[in-house]
Amino acid sequence: MREVSWKRFGYHVIYDVDILDAIDFSSKYGFGYIVPDLMIPRFFPERFSQSERRHIQKVAASRNVSISFHAPSDYLNLGTLYPEVRRAILNRMKLSLDLARDVKAERFTIHIDPPFDFVFAGRKGTYLKDHWALYKNALKQSLLELAEYSRGAVTVCVENDRLSDMAMEVLEELLPTGKLFLTWDIPKSHTDKGKPVTQIENFLMRHIERIRECHLHDQKPGKHSHDILGVGRIDFPHYLRMLVPQKVHFTLEIRPRENALKSLKILKDMLGKLGWKISASN
Repeated sequence: MREVSWKRFGYHVIYDVDILDAIDFSSKYGFGYIVPDLMIPRFFPERFSQSERRHIQKVAASRNVSISFHAPSDYLNLGTLYPEVRRAILNRMKLSLDLARDVKAERFTIHIDPPFDFVFAGRKGTYLKDHWALYKNALKQSLLELAEYSRGAVTVCVENDRLSDMAMEVLEELLPTGKLFLTWDIPKSHTDKGKPVTQIENFLMRHIERIRECHLHDQKPGKHSHDILGVGRIDFPHYLRMLVPQKVHFTLEIRPRENALKSLKILKDMLGKLGWKISASN
């Protein structure tokens, strides 16, 4: 039986009272890390003083719990063509990265929204050539700026949720530089009927060595995602077989956290059938 460290399994922090409460829950129930979502107002970086940031870092270290963050992603389009808007979005991201660095977070997952689509009547939407070039350059410069700002202290990962053809083009250029990494949200690379989206999956498989985080949750047919593992049609063991040997951390994006804990037990059973045991050692 091969071993995989418990430190590689965490959960998405949404409804927890605060970050210290999440650290306590994680330590008590066998999660190796937490991922507070910076879209939640009580986790906004401006709410934490420097002394509070130092305290969070010390408490996490004392409990042997790591921290990563999900960046704000509600309508913050890194490829927007409005200069003052893009600057404000980048400033927000940098404010969030400052918090991540101060608490010694490991990863920082971002979404990339698709560009505006110009639609012709009676035809499938398309991007005009000049706008494609402008959006692509804006997105590329934004990603490079964030990667440089992280200074290597925090691993910036791009998630596949809403990943467009343009974003994949940009990432094909930037991933080989070693400045950016990927987060694979497995259900978000599937249809709501549990079928893989071939283009997204092929892209992620081509860059599997750049994947640093994997989001796990499930979806009953016709229902909402972020449900307990095993209720839908996704073949999770197929992906675990590929990703566990890589340098990937697995975030249970399941709410509330009690369901994430139930899913951790289900995940242990899945891994056991694949010949993996979650080890208590680091």
